[in-house]
Amino acid sequence: MSSLFLIRHGQASFGTGDYDRLSPTGIAQAELLAKYWLQTGQEFDAVYAGEMKRQIDTAATVLARFREVGRNAPELRILPEFNEYDSKGILTALLRKQEAEDPDISRFYTDKKSFQRVFEKAIRRWIAGEERIAGVTSWEDFRSRVARGITRVRQENGLGKAVLVFTSGGPISAAFQIVTGIPDLGTLHIVWHIVNASISTFAYDADRFSLTSFNVRAHLEMAGDPALITYR
Repeated sequence: MSSLFLIRHGQASFGTGDYDRLSPTGIAQAELLAKYWLQTGQEFDAVYAGEMKRQIDTAATVLARFREVGRNAPELRILPEFNEYDSKGILTALLRKQEAEDPDISRFYTDKKSFQRVFEKAIRRWIAGEERIAGVTSWEDFRSRVARGITRVRQENGLGKAVLVFTSGGPISAAFQIVTGIPDLGTLHIVWHIVNASISTFAYDADRFSLTSFNVRAHLEMAGDPALITYR
């Protein structure tokens, strides 16, 4: 059996001009992740990330710490199959429809709780297939894209390997659905609870693909700072 580690990127920069970059907390989360694996002796045979800066920078931080102490750090491979869904496109299309019904719209860009409530309503509509948005991949196609990425990773790495993928909450929840078969809208409740820099692991061989752990965050909790447990 091989092990596939899916890692959600560290906290991004919500409320700034460039969301797709790690916040100081996101960098600290990535450092703690690297420290945890160095202490436990975890080695990886291959490392992947999606194309997003927050995914790549989380990977780069971890790999840099491995190299600093002389541990094996495979070259990072980029797979767009592990990119997050197009939240901006979804919101742009659906936000106008929600303005009349949602009082949180006015605080959408500055208040995290308001953002979450508005964002969740839009994503629910998208996942449920209520809205077909021009230029935006449907949930079904998004899940298929993630499945192709997982298949490619499995094909490129033989048995008995430990493979690491830095990605986002959407692909992790899609992988969870692929394994468990939960309904589409059930994944919505999964994705909101995936912690930044958390670890979800899957076991696979030529025939099987199974979930072995989900949303592990002990490496963050051990730091003793609740502010390190973030969801956006």
